[in-house]
Amino acid sequence: MVAPVLPPDRPWELEDLDAIPDDGNRYEILQGELIVSPSPGSLHQLILGELLGQFTIHLKEHPAGKAVVGPLNVMLTRFDIALPDLIYFRNEQAGHMSDQGFDGPPAFIIEVVSPASAFYDRVRKATLYIHEGVEEYWIVEPDLKRVRRYTQPAPPDNPEDVTSGVMTSIVVPGYSINLDELFAVSI
Repeated sequence: MVAPVLPPDRPWELEDLDAIPDDGNRYEILQGELIVSPSPGSLHQLILGELLGQFTIHLKEHPAGKAVVGPLNVMLTRFDIALPDLIYFRNEQAGHMSDQGFDGPPAFIIEVVSPASAFYDRVRKATLYIHEGVEEYWIVEPDLKRVRRYTQPAPPDNPEDVTSGVMTSIVVPGYSINLDELFAVSI
């Protein structure tokens, strides 16, 4: 099966993703443009596993919502279907979850930067997520040993950079991570 070829004046949308064969790449649509990324590397996956593990433990004690590890379609608009690494949605947002993915902006998104995803995570997704109503967005950058946080209602050009100590979510009650421990994860 070969990926569909669209007319040059037609943007990509959710239905077009169904026609793409599963070839190990990650396919997202940002502003109607198809974005193709290779599978993430080992360090990315180790850090993501650590974040999910901490999230899972926290949510068992404070069941205010659910954390889901990607790739998972997050359908923000007809022409914006992202595959975040980790999403959190509140219990009252559970109706937005289906087998197709999450319809609308979840409360909180975490992306772990890989070399292939850096531009999209730092620039295009940051603007998109905040514009579409994601309340908190963390970009975990292993190469810089920092987490860049975007929050509502702050403009997307005013992130907070945290490089050490404990970082606490403003959306998930009581959820925090120790950055020194997180970035100590290695292969």
